[in-house]
Amino acid sequence: MRTILVPVDFTSTTENAVKLAAEWATQYQYTHIILLKTSQESEFDYLHIAEGHLLVNEENVNSLIKSTEQLLSKLTGIIAEKSPDVKVLKSVSEWTLTRSINDLVKDQPSIELIILGSDDQAYSSNSFVSENIISIARTSPVKALIVPHGYTYTTIKNILIPCDVNSITKLDRLFHHKSIIEHMDVRLMFLNIHTRKGVDDNEDKKRELEEYIHQYLTKIPSTIHYYYDENIINGILTFASSNKTDLIIALPGRHSFLYYLASRSISEGIYQNVNQPVLILK
Repeated sequence: MRTILVPVDFTSTTENAVKLAAEWATQYQYTHIILLKTSQESEFDYLHIAEGHLLVNEENVNSLIKSTEQLLSKLTGIIAEKSPDVKVLKSVSEWTLTRSINDLVKDQPSIELIILGSDDQAYSSNSFVSENIISIARTSPVKALIVPHGYTYTTIKNILIPCDVNSITKLDRLFHHKSIIEHMDVRLMFLNIHTRKGVDDNEDKKRELEEYIHQYLTKIPSTIHYYYDENIINGILTFASSNKTDLIIALPGRHSFLYYLASRSISEGIYQNVNQPVLILK
């Protein structure tokens, strides 16, 4: 039993993530998809203020419950149409989104992947899930796949992996998934960005990186690229747009998308990535 968890809200952004999850489940032999809906995004929709106190509005609560049931039924139908052999489970939580996700992952050891819909530059649906992507990806104990709103599923053939020649041991996280990658019929592109013009990376470090990759990934076609850009995220995305890329894998460390998003706006990272999904390894 292998399971994908998809947090959803009432937007087309998370609906697109559900469609991708259905395709992904079939392609990579997942048997179950859990749809998670929390009430936190709408908590003020069913509260009203009376004499200085917050009171529950029963009519709005019932309306939210009904709308949630309809949403989950609709999304279940989408999965059933695309991947009829995948079993769909529904989960509704009153806790915060990050807590709900981590509780589910703890209670359901079969969950191997979280798929998150993300608004992008071309379209914003004010998705509640999209607004919480960074906190989810940081705290999730399992890998997360971030899916831009405008992305349509295609078979993964070319994978871009930004890495740092000074921290090659970070690639260990990738090698943990080697057995899976070997069955995907893919080509790996390792990319190192140097940020000082005219200053290339140490040749010994380059050689060490190449030996390290070839030692662990002998059965997987791979190439190593070196690229200059003062902004690492911009360099990664520019390279991705100039070279056929179906998926970007974010590794821990200095070249991780999350590292930069800790101090930069989301629009400088994930929102700029309007074409490819990003897989964040753990």
